[in-house]
Amino acid sequence: MFSTAPITGADLPDGHLVLTYDDGPGPTTLSVAEYLAEMGIEATFFVVGESFERLPDVPGRVRALGHRLGNHTWTHRVGGLPAQLADGGDIVDELMRTAALLSGEEALAFRPPWGLWNPQVAAMLNADDILSPAHVGPFLWTIDCRDWEGWQNGEDPSAVAARYRVEANNRRKGIVLLHDFTADIPEIAARNRSAELTRALVPMLVADGFRFVPLGAVPIHTQQ
Repeated sequence: MFSTAPITGADLPDGHLVLTYDDGPGPTTLSVAEYLAEMGIEATFFVVGESFERLPDVPGRVRALGHRLGNHTWTHRVGGLPAQLADGGDIVDELMRTAALLSGEEALAFRPPWGLWNPQVAAMLNADDILSPAHVGPFLWTIDCRDWEGWQNGEDPSAVAARYRVEANNRRKGIVLLHDFTADIPEIAARNRSAELTRALVPMLVADGFRFVPLGAVPIHTQQ
């Protein structure tokens, strides 16, 4: 079921963080997933259908490592689902096509592209009696330091990690938004260094006393 109000993780207990990755799978995805599994951390990877088509073997391997897969639509269109719906686009199909690739997840977590969401989109998706019962969301985030912008600017992953560390300590809890790929901008996707960022960031946050919890730990208050 899709809530009218986005779920951000802002009501998690103090010191609790959820790691999430968007837009993959990409070339760095498996490395990220393997490292997190070694650290005993379950992350959620929000998958774009078109990215899945390019690397069809990766999501299953990520799931086998103990991580959760989520639905991030098929195309990740610029302007998001609100613009697509306003233009007469089939937003139900956007989710259905990717959901078909992710069978096996009991409650398919959903994150809208760009975090763009409104009550009209929620109503349209909830009207489908197959799509709505299979999903929970939309999950947004509490902590976002625009890692993709760091790749665009050629920043070192340790510098990007340091920004996330500061923001995590300011917020003290919530869902962390990271990107294991960039669905819309190939030149940024080619520079993605999320594996190095993750390896730099996790020890920092552990040293600061944070506890990593799965997305399922986030309280959900469904509103229609």
